[in-house]
Amino acid sequence: MSNKNTTPAEVIEYLVSYFETFNSLPTPVVECQVSGTAYTAFGTNLKNKIEKAGGIKELLTTFTGRGVKKAEKVKEEVTATITPRKKKTKKVIHISANDLEESRVSLNELVEIAD
Repeated sequence: MSNKNTTPAEVIEYLVSYFETFNSLPTPVVECQVSGTAYTAFGTNLKNKIEKAGGIKELLTTFTGRGVKKAEKVKEEVTATITPRKKKTKKVIHISANDLEESRVSLNELVEIAD
């Protein structure tokens, strides 16, 4: 299957038929469909990827590598809207001299009652 005139669809059909016959791929590589990067996948790793994708054909036609997923995640985080923080306001309690004097009197009365 090393013909330069082979289309991607023919390559995928060849890989699917090879997998169905031998229960493995001819090379332990799955290509990312977005970046073209080759990722190693064999044994249980390959089986898990196939199961997650929904089949060998789906895996070969829709596989996206980690690098692309991380880049998309960062892009999503950058485009998120940022809400400004609210400024904390200090609560100020105003006590008049009369209120202060009244509280002293009531405390003195309580002390006298306790004695």
